Amino acid sequence: MGHKPEQSLIDKMGEYLAADRRLSWLGPLREKFPSAEWYLVGGGVRDLLMGREGRIKDYDMVVRRASLDELTSVLEKAGRVDLVGRNFGVLKFTPDGLPAGDEAVDIAWPRTEQAGMSGGYRDFQVQADADLPIEKDLARRDFTVNAIAYDFASRRLVDPHGGLRDIEERRLRAVGDPTERFREDYSRMLRALRQACQLGFDIEPRTWEALRQLMPHLDDKRVATTPRGEIKERVVPHETVAKELVKALAHDPRRALELFERSGALFRIMPELAPLVGCEQPRNHHSEGDVWTHTKLAIDKLTGPGFAEMFPGEKPTVETVLAVLLHDVAKPQTRGADENGKINFYGHAEQGARIAQGLAEHWRLASAAGFDIDAERLGWLVNMHMVPHLLDLKTVRKTTLSKHFLEQPGLGRELLHVAYADAAATIPENGEPDLSRLSELMAVLKEMEGTFAQDKKKPAKLLSGKEVMEIAHVDEGPAVGALLEALKEAQFNHQVASVEEARQLIQELAKKK
Repeated sequence: MGHKPEQSLIDKMGEYLAADRRLSWLGPLREKFPSAEWYLVGGGVRDLLMGREGRIKDYDMVVRRASLDELTSVLEKAGRVDLVGRNFGVLKFTPDGLPAGDEAVDIAWPRTEQAGMSGGYRDFQVQADADLPIEKDLARRDFTVNAIAYDFASRRLVDPHGGLRDIEERRLRAVGDPTERFREDYSRMLRALRQACQLGFDIEPRTWEALRQLMPHLDDKRVATTPRGEIKERVVPHETVAKELVKALAHDPRRALELFERSGALFRIMPELAPLVGCEQPRNHHSEGDVWTHTKLAIDKLTGPGFAEMFPGEKPTVETVLAVLLHDVAKPQTRGADENGKINFYGHAEQGARIAQGLAEHWRLASAAGFDIDAERLGWLVNMHMVPHLLDLKTVRKTTLSKHFLEQPGLGRELLHVAYADAAATIPENGEPDLSRLSELMAVLKEMEGTFAQDKKKPAKLLSGKEVMEIAHVDEGPAVGALLEALKEAQFNHQVASVEEARQLIQELAKKK
């Protein structure tokens, strides 16, 4: 491909764009407005060059030689036009007949940006100029692979920064001086990590070194004026950190963890993880190493062949990845030893749940659109991560199993995924992780699924708590709850199906008390 890709590749791009229904308005509009120059820019060009057409969610375009009023007048005849900001020179255009779910097209004038150098992505003075050369617009972009334009008129690529060669060599490189690019907007450092995971690219050495050196600025704050007065706010907002971290973990959990750790970003975002490094565990259970080694291995197991064998056709959610990342976060602070020197971590699941939920709330992980992360659910997964290994399947009530794994099937599967990653990364001295108990649990759950589906159609209760109190002649308290639980278990096992049978069961149980 190099700097001069084969014409067949460019022709293929042109054919794809001409056939894309999302751009069906462009041909007629160009005929009506021939003086305007239209360019496709950004990730859309990159993805087309990489053969990732199916990943393109929306298009970004730059138009030259057209005033705001001229362009708006023409576009309004073909759809709805929303002006994002006159100073920013950006329109959102929704063509008539755009299918539901398709994104509006961003249309901008060529722009230059003067950064305020606070490192905030909003701290820019933007200058839009319809006569500005497209090369000037591309020079303001973050990485070379995103700084390529496709000219609809000449059907050629504009690539002043060598982005084509970087795509060919699978390399992420900053446009110009990487230190300047990152100082303009510190969120670009996280974007580099995320795009490296998303595209499977390496980060070019100068870009990586600048990113690593500047990562401490991720926590920078600046003074902002609000109606209530001046406040200090993060230069890189919580929501931006959440978006980039979550997207990186979604694309490639193993690579994301490696890059975020090596760059220094991970322990800045989640300093609670840093003490896991060097936190020793009993060698007879954890020959793989300290808690951090175990955690990284558990993340690795989520994407390995063993997971696919245990859960065919399933893929771990980002919420699951986060739960695995944080499942042992409280081990350092709960580490203890008995009189024989045997190491233990009593209470680490409960304390870890509080830490995990707190981190999710602090970084507003739920704001990462499209990933359905819930702080309480994350805390529950961390709190429950050892339960699948501790259940005694000979004595556990089926109602308990249904509560944990079947009543909310999505959450139940997440818990099984977390338990698998933990167990698969727990390497005893013989070198073979023990997955037998988890396999037995999954076999029992599979048998229960059909019964549970039928049972959901039945009345939730045959007797109320008050009725149980009257039948058993007991006062309000734990005894009533125990009797109701026993009744529910009997219903689940099809031992009781009517109110009369339920009354008889309660009478029999009450006599045994």
